Amino acid sequence: MVPASAPPKPAVPRPAAATQQQRAVTVGAGAATRKSGRRARLTLKRIDPWSTLKFSFVYSLSGLIVLLVAVVALYGIVDAMGVLNSIRSFLRDVEGGKNSSGIAAWLSFSRVLTIAAVVGIINVILFTAFATVTAFIYNVCTDLVGGVEVTLAEKG
Repeated sequence: MVPASAPPKPAVPRPAAATQQQRAVTVGAGAATRKSGRRARLTLKRIDPWSTLKFSFVYSLSGLIVLLVAVVALYGIVDAMGVLNSIRSFLRDVEGGKNSSGIAAWLSFSRVLTIAAVVGIINVILFTAFATVTAFIYNVCTDLVGGVEVTLAEKG
């Protein structure tokens, strides 16, 4: 039981109406800021040769793996179509059947895969070296010129 002398509680404004007004203001302000977007101008002054070496090595290794998988897949497809047998019989006819270690022996799977691996490994070494030397040359050029300016902007 509440005594008669207790003062009544003050009326509190409904928060839902205030929240809707605040949301309308916030959405309007957010939309205006996003349209303009932020921009930053940066200058790329130096590329670390060690990180370039590591990145280019891993990147070219992945290229080697792609090359080997492609060679295996293409060899399997061409062999299943009977193209390799046709080429081998043609080469035997041209050579006259003199010996078994002629040009047709180069079409074996192991030789083709070995040649692809050797070419891929040479590519890994050359690509890694070229990228690292390019980073050194870029660093020397930026000392003279000042670097490449890049402008970054938010998508809006």
